[in-house]
Amino acid sequence: MNVFLKLFKNLILTNGLKGFLCSLLGVATLITTSCKPKEPSQSIGADISFIPQMESRGTTFYNVKGEEADIFDILKDHHFDNIRLRIFVDPTAENGYSKDGFCDLDNTLTMAKRIKSAGMKFTLDFHYSDTWADPDKQFKPTAWKGLKGKDLENKLYEYTKEVLTTMKKEGVAPEIVQVGNEISHGMVWPDGRVLDNAKEENWVALMGLYKAGQKAVRQVLPDSKLMVHLALGGQNTLCREFLDKMNKYGAEFDIIGLSYYERWHETYNDLKANLYDLSNRYNKPVCVNEYGAGEENIKIINDIVRSVPNGLGYGSMAWEPTRAMFDREGKPKKAIFALYDEVYEQNLKPGQQSKVAPPFERKVNINRPVIGADISFVPQSEDRGAKYSDQGKEKDILEILKDHQFNWIRLRLFVDPDAENGYSRGGKGYCGLEKTLEMAKRVKAAGMNFLLDFHYSDTWADPGKQFTPSVWKDLHGSAMEGRVYSYTNETIKRFINEGVRPNMVQVGNEINNGMIWPQGILPEGRKKVDSDEEMESFSVLLRCASAAVRAADPDITIMVHIACGGQNAESVAFFDKIISRDVKFDVIGQSYYPEYHGTLKDLEFNLNDLVTRYQKPIFVVEYHHNRKEVNDIVHSIPNGMGLGTFIWEPTSTRWGGLFDENGATNENIDIYPELYSAYTK
Repeated sequence: MNVFLKLFKNLILTNGLKGFLCSLLGVATLITTSCKPKEPSQSIGADISFIPQMESRGTTFYNVKGEEADIFDILKDHHFDNIRLRIFVDPTAENGYSKDGFCDLDNTLTMAKRIKSAGMKFTLDFHYSDTWADPDKQFKPTAWKGLKGKDLENKLYEYTKEVLTTMKKEGVAPEIVQVGNEISHGMVWPDGRVLDNAKEENWVALMGLYKAGQKAVRQVLPDSKLMVHLALGGQNTLCREFLDKMNKYGAEFDIIGLSYYERWHETYNDLKANLYDLSNRYNKPVCVNEYGAGEENIKIINDIVRSVPNGLGYGSMAWEPTRAMFDREGKPKKAIFALYDEVYEQNLKPGQQSKVAPPFERKVNINRPVIGADISFVPQSEDRGAKYSDQGKEKDILEILKDHQFNWIRLRLFVDPDAENGYSRGGKGYCGLEKTLEMAKRVKAAGMNFLLDFHYSDTWADPGKQFTPSVWKDLHGSAMEGRVYSYTNETIKRFINEGVRPNMVQVGNEINNGMIWPQGILPEGRKKVDSDEEMESFSVLLRCASAAVRAADPDITIMVHIACGGQNAESVAFFDKIISRDVKFDVIGQSYYPEYHGTLKDLEFNLNDLVTRYQKPIFVVEYHHNRKEVNDIVHSIPNGMGLGTFIWEPTSTRWGGLFDENGATNENIDIYPELYSAYTK
């Protein structure tokens, strides 16, 4: 005590009474500040709207100590601070979500009270439907049927206001409100639907509906934040299109919320680049407000959000994570909880950034000239006894081609060629995964580069037919999109694991009229030019295929291949569309058969225009006639943007014509060493 009295006396003598009081205040402030618990730099959230249903079925949960506990206590113990709940207009309606009323206002109120009792923040997610609302479906509530225009806007406003007023009176007002769920394609269809063919009047209708909900939120809960929720985690072009429309029409948002599911929303690099750009462009916090939690992605996604510059990474919201956190008996998976504990500890250190590399730019690293061939028929021909020879000496087909300066081989891949209507019925498996792997090993052993051509069919896919694989025939919408991703990603990984990584991949074969019909069908031929038909479905399938390759190996070059060698207007309409829908690819591939694709002058004009217009390298990836002329046209494209060609089936006398009927080389193959020499001077 005497020590403190001497200290205070010295302070008064040195600084006077006023100075002493100021010093005392500073000490008190220091003590208070040091005792105040640290706040994390970003939110850790979860949507657990399924919990009432699970609990009604007898589900119980246990904490990491093995003790039965309330789900909110368990989540809070592991630093979850924000819970999202979805609400449907009338889930008991005829086609509604739940005859038992789960996710209606009463059930949501009950859950909201538990959230608030746990001392957590509450995010309310309006679905504006009687059931699930997402990019595939935004069904108008039954009670709103027949309403249009201002009447529909007023109904949405009144409903939103009623829900929020009730919650406010009950003391459970949400801190964050989503006006719609995953509204990338609009909401309250058909009135508020916006796809790739949306006209300005469609955007006006959607923004009118959104602003009706916005008005209710601002009136009832002026301190709550508005989150716009788009299912476009890695799709920067589409996010900007949507948010720019919001700004144009005065639709407000305080937080940008994005769903991110690996099968649908591009790679982690795309997510990172998108979050960085959106936060900077709109100066708003960004949140990954839906992701499927798992051991492999919790840390990655949260690290990316935390790395957003200027502290604009708001946080994350795991979608129904109890499936990942607990087993069927409700016992905890400790590894998952440990990851969230790690994220929280990291969030307590605002000065320490996540170890996240900056977004990288894709580059095409392919040496010119590419002199390639598609020899996918060879395994069948060899099984039938075909032999190949050059200058009277029998050799392996790859050795012969390499001797004539061929340096790339393309191989086609069917999903199940042994299916009932498949390419190779009878169990031979030609152009299936195993046979293609065998052939790819021969290609790599020969020291040649390898282009893998996904047909996304059990048989030939071309402009006249793009049949859905038989094992996918019952899939539709997002289920089909997810299957395209998983099939493509697993296939690429298999090639990599077998030591035959493709140097380049075609996501689809001659897809100018779409792929995986009927879901991915496009208007045929010139009908695409100035078409107002919907092409969104195809573009999403193509995005999923591209993302799957890049997720397996970001350095693999991706080609989009169409059969419009001399058709410039159709080519431009196609590439304008997919680029506007955020399809990511590296090089353009064209087929050129003069009987279908015009004159050589048409080809030359088209290739040069596409390279200039899109600044992407180009290939003629299928041709047979005019061998020298086609190669000269490609290799004469300015700035080295014409990378090369692939002759189609050179061993066939009908098509490539570089061998005779006995498998011996003929004079047609002799031009290739000359071309290679000319192009490398």
